[in-house]
Amino acid sequence: MISKPLLKQSIKANGLSWLLVTILTSLMLGILIIVLGRIPTSEIRDSLTDTFIKSELETQFKSGAIDGYIETYSSATMFYPQAKNIYDLTTSTIDTYVFIKNQGNPFAKETTIEIIVNQVKEEEKAQVRLLVEQILTAYTSQSINDENLHDFKCNLVIDIMIANVGEEMSETDRNAVRTISKDILDMYAENKNLTNENLQNISRLFVENVFYQGLINDDSPSKKEMLEKLGFKSMIELLNYYGFSEVKVSAIISSGMTQYISLVNNNMTKEEAKEEVAKSLLSQMPKDVGKSLQELGELNINNLIIGTIFYKISGLLLPIVYTIITANNLIVNQVDSGSLAYVLSTPTKRNKVTFTQMIYLIGSLVVMYFIMGIVGIVSAFIAGDTFTITISDLLLLNVGALVTMIAISGICFLASTWFNRSKYAMGVGGGLSMFFLVATILGLFGSSSIPEALKIETMNIFNYVTIISLFNANAILEGGKYLYGFYILLIIGLVTYT
Repeated sequence: MISKPLLKQSIKANGLSWLLVTILTSLMLGILIIVLGRIPTSEIRDSLTDTFIKSELETQFKSGAIDGYIETYSSATMFYPQAKNIYDLTTSTIDTYVFIKNQGNPFAKETTIEIIVNQVKEEEKAQVRLLVEQILTAYTSQSINDENLHDFKCNLVIDIMIANVGEEMSETDRNAVRTISKDILDMYAENKNLTNENLQNISRLFVENVFYQGLINDDSPSKKEMLEKLGFKSMIELLNYYGFSEVKVSAIISSGMTQYISLVNNNMTKEEAKEEVAKSLLSQMPKDVGKSLQELGELNINNLIIGTIFYKISGLLLPIVYTIITANNLIVNQVDSGSLAYVLSTPTKRNKVTFTQMIYLIGSLVVMYFIMGIVGIVSAFIAGDTFTITISDLLLLNVGALVTMIAISGICFLASTWFNRSKYAMGVGGGLSMFFLVATILGLFGSSSIPEALKIETMNIFNYVTIISLFNANAILEGGKYLYGFYILLIIGLVTYT
């Protein structure tokens, strides 16, 4: 079925062009792999990803601190009137008791109670009597001097307030109430009155003091899920990895709460103020830009350059040119020049001539991509671990490119055998082949391989008019389905050669 003399002639006539194309394409592939192996693409990608994560964490810190501030401020405004009234009553009771006792009254306690109770409204007398008795009992049971008098009054007031809540409080809530109330009473004792700004500052400082410890001790399901997703065992490990020390976290939340308070004080709603302050890097950008930057952070440059740009575009260019010229030389050019008539004047049949030339064209492509595969493997070993495409995926890309070229060569060979004029065969076979390549280049800008910032959605239409799209390099590299494309390309090659 094969004419050996004709096969040798074809090898001799087209061998130099085949050698040049094989060497140049293989050299291009080898250089790309080695260069990519020297570029810290993963570091660039990880740097972008870390930037976005740090921005999101800062946003969560600010948002959480603002939520804590809102709750604390609400509690402070609720505690202040009660704390103020009980503190004033405690001060008045103790001062009256001390004065009466110094006058030598043997019934100083009872007298004090009557004096204080007689100063209030009738409906309040019973409650005030109980409070005054409680205050005097506590005061007379201890040795209180002027230095610790304020602390004594504060602790007493706080105990009374907590007892009046009437609900079982957790130790954490109890400590929070004590801290906030103590800060309120300390400032009240000094200023004799508290403004809204004072309460805001007390609330902000309280959140600053407790936020970091609450952050690292948070074992809620949402925090566990986040840590698991980011690959950390504990919150403290995550914070240390991204450089969030206790001082830095405090500075971030202090800035966020100060800005929030300023916006609220200038008549912005709480919801709007929180949304304005708690903006991440991505949320501050236009939607498309933010999405594209996120994609850049997740982009695998090795996959893009080797899988898409080389194997589907630049790596096909020279083999396609070689295929167009060779397919034209093997049949139609010899018909056009009349040299095939001499071959057919010998006992060699037309089927034998066609089959021999077919075997040469397919065989030359197989050997070409076999050599490219070897070059790719050697280059990947030289590049080392920095080159992220595995040997198996590299070989699959090589097979995919070969199958694509077999389909294209089938179209060119069909044109070469169909027409009797070289210009027609070149126009149809070569024109279609170059159209497929150009459409692939244009379609690249509308494909999912390109980040959103560079993507032109309407350009994706070109991917539907080129058979090269059946070679799905992304699916090979990302573990998707790609075999159906190979089968269709092989069927195209089988049909056109047949």
